[in-house]
Amino acid sequence: MDTPITTLEDVRRWLTHEARFVAGTGEIAQALVERLRAAGLPIDRFTTGVPSLHPQVDSFSTLWDEAEGLTFRTFRRSNMAALENSPLFVVYNEGVTVRCRLEGPAPADEAGILAELRSDGITDYVAVPLPFSDGSVKAVTYGTRAPGGFSDAQVAALESLRHEIAVAMEIRYLRHMARTLMDTYVGPVAGRRVLDGAIKRGMGETIRAAIWFCDLRGFTALSEKLAGDAVIDLLNDYFDVVTAAIEGADGEILKFIGDAVLAIFAPTEGEDEAAAAGRALTAARAAVTALAERNAERAAAGKTEIGLGIALHFGDVHYGNVGGANRLDFTVIGPAVNLASRIEALTREVGRTVLVSQGFANLHGGDFETVGEFALKGLRANQTVFAPGG
Repeated sequence: MDTPITTLEDVRRWLTHEARFVAGTGEIAQALVERLRAAGLPIDRFTTGVPSLHPQVDSFSTLWDEAEGLTFRTFRRSNMAALENSPLFVVYNEGVTVRCRLEGPAPADEAGILAELRSDGITDYVAVPLPFSDGSVKAVTYGTRAPGGFSDAQVAALESLRHEIAVAMEIRYLRHMARTLMDTYVGPVAGRRVLDGAIKRGMGETIRAAIWFCDLRGFTALSEKLAGDAVIDLLNDYFDVVTAAIEGADGEILKFIGDAVLAIFAPTEGEDEAAAAGRALTAARAAVTALAERNAERAAAGKTEIGLGIALHFGDVHYGNVGGANRLDFTVIGPAVNLASRIEALTREVGRTVLVSQGFANLHGGDFETVGEFALKGLRANQTVFAPGG
């Protein structure tokens, strides 16, 4: 059981010792506020932000409010212009504390966040810079509904904790950044394995999974015909459709190979192989439907339409680290991956968008149409391939 906190020095010691063992940013924010309030600081609102290397999100913010409790917010890069009219803009760029008393008349040019706080009963708002070891400046904010706001001594007390809070926040920032980079560039499942220590060449396991391999039709010709920005726009639309379909069916995207996408659908706990295959086929159908909708939008805008081919197979793959001594890739390899790639190449030849192997069709057990038996490059025996029915 925690010892009751009654002094600012207790808070300072907690930040430099126990706080680093608190599980998450939200938990540490709430625990910090509880200790500050116990030390006599009338805090009714507290925020902290964690900058992000996510491609769409600039920062994640924790907001604690005495009336509402703990909530989490994200700020997208497209919305960051609003920051320029905020006290935080001064904190980030000048590294100084900003205090805004909100009990008097509001000035005509008052920042939107201050108007919101004023209407919510906040009487005093203090934004304190947090110096990080890389030279950047982050911030925490405090608000109170106490009549008269914070005393000058209380503001000084909050400022005096900035270095200790910065250390605790930077630890979380580094953890968050590592997870975000892994999720973005490796994938959440493989990324988690890497962060858990699966970092040596050859480290991995053999698993059975549904294998997805897809490719953009005619990309070489399109890249020669279209302007560079049109090619990027086309690729973004194509990848948006494919990744959303895979992730929507709980698949794991492992690799972008030029315009090709390699993914797997491994059975989850309590799920059999047929169910994993079902998720893979659901994703393929979702991609085809979404691509048709996206192509209708592109056609209406006078843009080139997108074609793709998808192959599904089920088999054994080695799932783990491969590569050079100092440059590794966490992926899947094996004959099953090669077969999926060869079947995808066949989609152009037979004019089908989705093809599956006999092993996949047999395992899935659904309605499939036999397309034919084909000799595939690099495979000794001819392969019978199928197209989904219905």
